[in-house]
Amino acid sequence: MVSDRSRRGRRSIVGALFLILALAVTACGGGQDNSSSGRGDSTSQAVKDAQAAAEKVLAAPSGWEGPTSAPKPQPGKRLAIISCAQLTEGCNRPSRAAEDAAKRIGWQPTIFDGAGTADKQLAAIDSAVDAKYDAIILMLTDPSQVSAAVQRAVDAKIPVVTLGEPAYTDARKKTIDQIPDVSHDWVATGTAIGDYMIWKSDGKVDALLLHGSETVVVKYGQFKGTYEKLTDKQACPDCRVTVKEFTIAGLTTQPPALATAAVQADPAINWVWCYDFCLANASKALIAANLQEDIKGAGFDCNAENLQLIRDGKVQVVCIADPRDWEAWATVDIANRLMQGQKAVEQNIPVRLFDKSNLNELSPTDLKDGWQGGVDFRAKYLAIWGVQ
Repeated sequence: MVSDRSRRGRRSIVGALFLILALAVTACGGGQDNSSSGRGDSTSQAVKDAQAAAEKVLAAPSGWEGPTSAPKPQPGKRLAIISCAQLTEGCNRPSRAAEDAAKRIGWQPTIFDGAGTADKQLAAIDSAVDAKYDAIILMLTDPSQVSAAVQRAVDAKIPVVTLGEPAYTDARKKTIDQIPDVSHDWVATGTAIGDYMIWKSDGKVDALLLHGSETVVVKYGQFKGTYEKLTDKQACPDCRVTVKEFTIAGLTTQPPALATAAVQADPAINWVWCYDFCLANASKALIAANLQEDIKGAGFDCNAENLQLIRDGKVQVVCIADPRDWEAWATVDIANRLMQGQKAVEQNIPVRLFDKSNLNELSPTDLKDGWQGGVDFRAKYLAIWGVQ
């Protein structure tokens, strides 16, 4: 059996021979392919544009642009935190952070594990309504998919806040005024990752996108931004994209298997893309199968595991971070306002790209717990809440 490495080597040798032949033809006055020349010019400009855009996000400044005042929280309130699935750090991390924020202001928080299914998420919300919690926070849990339970909460006048469920769908647009959301610009983060991939591959991207389409902000945010960038022939004339879908229920097993099978079937693939836990597992599977050569990983969230993979040079080379703990505290801020008859306010959450070039700017806390946003947001919130 011929190894993947051998096949790649043969392709490199054949490619080099074709290049030598082409140069020889040109030197001897051979005909010029104007369309090929033009494509090269457009690719060069596309790479320059992508580099400029990516470098801007790599150097994005952080600062507090959140609220400057808030009603003082009333102690003793009971907060239900519905996690989309505690097995993934993208949901687990903000759930823990919201729990921490609630305890700091004298509330009694409870985390309910939605376990990645609408049925369990709906049952968790029903339990919170039945137990007469004072507020409910949905962590990356689409209220449109659990509308019956959410409507029960609304009818019971229990405030509901979401994290990572912006008005990307018609169903969500109908509820966004009643059920406010905390989000950064998920589409822009996907676009930035696409720009980085184009830049670092000199426009020669052959990407495998592992798509968890059950998650709204993946489908209509992260995936949309990257997919549209890489399939835009003006932005990347020489990009090729392969998409493989997985389910939340299969998060621990499907992405690693899909990545391994795809790279074995097509050794030309040079990028693997997914979010936090998914990309970490896919990266480790590629390494275990000795398929990591010439493969780069691009991801989201910048959780501790992903940052370590970047530091160690183990497939993943870049992530775009949103400070998920900060966003969780922002949901608690909004829940507090709603409980006291006020409206939600803009939270202005920052994002930033990280690769080996700027990892040294991360604090020990960032490396241990994931990017915190470059601001002591906890102190900011406690100050506006009037809590010591």
